[in-house]
Amino acid sequence: MKEYIKKNKYVLLTIIILCGIMFYFINQKQGFHEDEIFSYGSSNYKYDNVYRSFGYAEARQDILYNQVLKGNLFEQANNLYNFLLNPNKFTKDAELAKEIPIFRPKESALEYLAIQKEDIFNYASVYINQANDVHPPLFYFLVHFISTIFYNQFSKYIIFTLNLIFFIGTLIIIKKILEKLKHKELTIPTMILYGASMGAISTVMFQRMYMMVTFFSTLYLYFIIKFIKDDYKIKNKILFILTILFGFLTQYYFCIYIVLIYLLISIYLLYKKEFKKLFNFTKLHVISALIGIIFYPFSIEDIFFSYRGLGGSDNKTNTFLENMSYYFEQINKLFSLQNFLLIFIILLALIIGYKIVKKELPKVSNLDKKIMLLFILPIILFITVVSKIAPFLGENYTSRYIMLLFPAIAISIFYLLSFIFKNKKVLFSITFIVSILLTINGLINSTPTYLYKDYSKVMDLANNYQDDYFVYIYDNYFTHLNSMPEFATYKESLILNKNIHDFNLLDNEKLNNSNEFILCIKNWLNKGEILNEVLKNSGYTKYEILLKLNSDVESTYYKITK
Repeated sequence: MKEYIKKNKYVLLTIIILCGIMFYFINQKQGFHEDEIFSYGSSNYKYDNVYRSFGYAEARQDILYNQVLKGNLFEQANNLYNFLLNPNKFTKDAELAKEIPIFRPKESALEYLAIQKEDIFNYASVYINQANDVHPPLFYFLVHFISTIFYNQFSKYIIFTLNLIFFIGTLIIIKKILEKLKHKELTIPTMILYGASMGAISTVMFQRMYMMVTFFSTLYLYFIIKFIKDDYKIKNKILFILTILFGFLTQYYFCIYIVLIYLLISIYLLYKKEFKKLFNFTKLHVISALIGIIFYPFSIEDIFFSYRGLGGSDNKTNTFLENMSYYFEQINKLFSLQNFLLIFIILLALIIGYKIVKKELPKVSNLDKKIMLLFILPIILFITVVSKIAPFLGENYTSRYIMLLFPAIAISIFYLLSFIFKNKKVLFSITFIVSILLTINGLINSTPTYLYKDYSKVMDLANNYQDDYFVYIYDNYFTHLNSMPEFATYKESLILNKNIHDFNLLDNEKLNNSNEFILCIKNWLNKGEILNEVLKNSGYTKYEILLKLNSDVESTYYKITK
């Protein structure tokens, strides 16, 4: 161990510094995207994967545990499959159809966010929650596992810890890839270029499965490079199968990436008439896919028929070309190339031109050319496919769908420079300076996404009025999840859709017996109309604006009094 530390001290120091950057930014993160809160609830809440404003979830899960999960293991599996396909087969429609909003105590909100002692290791619930969603379960299993250490506690550091582990793992794989490419001198510059980029920081800050799938995608790329270097033979078959299996069970976009690489290699092996090698290569992928599908058969529907899969390709909000432009713009932005890209291209062109005239360009082997294509082509093809099928774009979604490409992009940028600069010391110096300049540029001029710094003001307000009732008005059945920390702070919360006239606040005993309550209305709604409707339907006559936020939170908070 001492010898390893001594040999890799600068690499280890780089990793420590990059982790320090991550801790700096996680301390700045104050709020959450609704999908991030969904990560916690879907992992820890046994009643449902969404926190609802009515009693549907509890009724549904009571039926699940009392009627479905009974009998031997085979009977439970059969009942569960039938239940997920047709819940009404086991239920009374009238009971489940009741969607009357109720005041829910802060304890129920905390129960959604944090695992309860009696639900520790309740992985069946995690599996069921994901079967009702459009994502595979492995990430949620791990969130559930880490949450058990902090039962009945909610903390942003739970998923941050998970993301940080896979971030460090990705850095280690980057090192192994560059060693396999015989460019060890590029390790530290590439680690910095990727690890200190706004893209990597945003990936770690975003409390979803994208850092995890980035790790498995990079690990798969390492195995493919090793496969090519070993004359198209996989030596560690078990680990290769597990990499594909775990990547598949983490995020389905992993499948797009590895299928593209698989197709490129298959075409080459067919061209070379290496049929046996192609068969063995294909067999490992098929085995991985079969194991994954058997373990999680809902993946078939998720991938091919769900609104987030191939069946949802018509749901995107932008045109194909707009999406393509957006993703390349994000790469430019998240690697902090905005102010350097043109300068970099001009300098590179001048250097290449000079070396061509002087006949000093190093010879590049056919093997290196093939590996370079293996970096570049899947990146371009992946962005092309994702531009076609990704349903959403915008600030709240940023680069989530291409986060798994960032390590490969960082490696390929500096690996390409090795085709121009033969001297390894010169290559290290140039790439190190470039990585430091881009990092400084990013840290000074850019900000990672998913920090939601303004949310601290919202929580200050909630803590100041924690003994009050809280009425929350929005316009759908999911985005209220980003306000779960508030629901876990106020005495009790009533979550209403914008059609407030469907709910008569005058009949509410809790509000009738109070002198004030806190009201939140989303800024994109007709606040004046809704505020008047609330006053008319509650019997309260006065209001005071306590807080109005346009960025991140996009909400206005009122104190309503009689």
